[in-house]
Amino acid sequence: MSKTITVLPRFFPLIAILAFSLGCGGAPEKKYIPDARTAREALDAALEHWKSGEKHGPVEGFKVTVDVFDARWQAGKKLESYEILNEVPSDGPKIFLVKMKLDEDKEEKEVKYFVVGKDPLLVFREQDYNKASGTGG
Repeated sequence: MSKTITVLPRFFPLIAILAFSLGCGGAPEKKYIPDARTAREALDAALEHWKSGEKHGPVEGFKVTVDVFDARWQAGKKLESYEILNEVPSDGPKIFLVKMKLDEDKEEKEVKYFVVGKDPLLVFREQDYNKASGTGG
């Protein structure tokens, strides 16, 4: 006897937001793009949550739900330090360049994070965003 697990309902909002943010339908995707300040604050809250040793999952204490998609955090890696350097110009999701160091890294690395949605806000590491949106990774 085999057991079938369906993950589509859980990820349907994510798939819908990604589809709109990637440009299907013209201007409507703009309603799924947060303003730069809120996106940066959500990213900072997510990274601070990780750095403080919290387990991977929704970020508590932000004004809206923040869901984070970073396979390294989900795998139990520890974040030692980070600095949000700047916003990267984009017509779609808000993208930020972050200098960060995990406990296993010898030196800091620059990583891009994508932020989409309004409530919830979804924060993705670039590779995880590409996997979720079907553009590689």
